[in-house]
Amino acid sequence: MKTIGIIGSGISGLSAAAVLALNGQKVVVFEKNDQLGGRMRQFEANGFTFDMGPSWYWMPDVFERFYKQFGYSGSDFYELKKLDPGFQMITADGETVKIPAGWDELLALFEQIETGAADKLKAFMREAEYKYEVGVKKLIYQPGLSVLELINADTISGVFRLQIFSSFSKHVRRYFKNDTLIALMEFPVLFLGAMPKNTPALYSLMNYAGLKQGTFYPMGGFKKVIDAMVQISREHGVEFNTAEGVDAIKKESNSKISLTTHARSIQLDGLIASADYQHVESKLLQQKDRNYTE
Repeated sequence: MKTIGIIGSGISGLSAAAVLALNGQKVVVFEKNDQLGGRMRQFEANGFTFDMGPSWYWMPDVFERFYKQFGYSGSDFYELKKLDPGFQMITADGETVKIPAGWDELLALFEQIETGAADKLKAFMREAEYKYEVGVKKLIYQPGLSVLELINADTISGVFRLQIFSSFSKHVRRYFKNDTLIALMEFPVLFLGAMPKNTPALYSLMNYAGLKQGTFYPMGGFKKVIDAMVQISREHGVEFNTAEGVDAIKKESNSKISLTTHARSIQLDGLIASADYQHVESKLLQQKDRNYTE
């Protein structure tokens, strides 16, 4: 058994902690805040409760795949409600466009905005669903150690349909001409932290998730998801340390990693830093271990 440290108790840190513990490792989580959850924690004041971060629950099958590893389902922890409308978009000229949960209603909306757009949306979604099946259900579970992971039977046979090297922005404009529809189809990739022109068309899979699968909400707030992951982690022996921020990370000559917090120093066999990359890179790592300059 190895001791693995995890910095941050957001959804990435918690999922990593649970999976590592499931696979027999001793896991210690360090969280600088008093409350677990990272950006998915909650704020309470004057009888009201607010989600601090995410407000849309997309790709429910990804969550279910996670829970299934531990013998659970999401319904064991919270009620998931499909929203209708899923969300609304306010255009540059102030028009409000509500996105319906029903597929037929969505097709009608597209047709109302641009003649022929309903059939174009059907064609767009057929390709997006294929990308979702290959990308979300297979590619994202690769460890990310080599570009060769992208070369398999699915990607080779469907290399043109996956559009890994095509621009998302150009892809959308092959189907739609109306500015409102283009804006609606392009906005999901902003969650990736990139502009549509610089994003591969592969990510039309996010349109499939948001528009075809729909937008959900865990009743009680996103902390319900955090509570579920914390419960699973604790059931497998994960140790949580709140109000204990990390000050420094140092590689030792004995292949150990030395972690210095506000309260102590601890030696670890491995470390996952799920705090903000820029903070870890420029504040916690020693200069010689950094990948980037300021």
